[in-house]
Amino acid sequence: MGFLSKLFSVATPNESNTLNLKANRNRVICTCYSVKGKNPDSHRTKKETVVVESTASLEDVQRKSGLFPPYEIIKVDLVPPTEKQISYAKECGIVFPEDASIRDASIFLTRYENGQPLIQPAVSDDLVRYLIEKNIFVCAYAGVSEASNLYLNSIPISEKAAFFCMRVFCDCKQMSYCFLEDAPCQERELFEKFGETQAENADFLKSLGHYSATDLPLDSCPSLKKIKAYGIACDFLKCEGAL
Repeated sequence: MGFLSKLFSVATPNESNTLNLKANRNRVICTCYSVKGKNPDSHRTKKETVVVESTASLEDVQRKSGLFPPYEIIKVDLVPPTEKQISYAKECGIVFPEDASIRDASIFLTRYENGQPLIQPAVSDDLVRYLIEKNIFVCAYAGVSEASNLYLNSIPISEKAAFFCMRVFCDCKQMSYCFLEDAPCQERELFEKFGETQAENADFLKSLGHYSATDLPLDSCPSLKKIKAYGIACDFLKCEGAL
């Protein structure tokens, strides 16, 4: 099957022309604010970007910013799809949902180009809230793959390494921890220790880069490919007596 035929087998005109009716919108929706206030340490004016649920109050936004009054709070409006995105989508036979943002449009087009189903299950409420807690904005039409990718690309490298170590542990022990917070305190401290020790290990980080959000989804623990990063994590866990 050729590349174009593969794409059109995923996004046929009948499916894509009713995309605005069938697309799965997440129930928990993110809202972003720009908050200006006083830094509690220096007492100088500081600006923070704050991600909250759409139902959050301004008091919630102020509290999450960690800043002191006086506040200047501006809601960051969603940007609609660009003319270029709309034109390209039309060529592909895709009609975006009416409330889709520029980020949602990018998700649909990327799925199309990768030969993936355009319409995918919504992200669970708990997972969206978990990412909001980490100040990560999740698009309304993002699926688990996109949400997992946002997580992996937004967190500090030490946390990513710790998360990977946890998944290697799960793979070896036939266990299932979706988040670092799912692990018992003693095990989590071990994973975090690995993250701290490997955060500047170029060989490990290069190998870690070969694991995508498909390999490390936030809603499940699939088997991992056994490459260099996996071996480094295994050796660490064995030395610590965890395996």
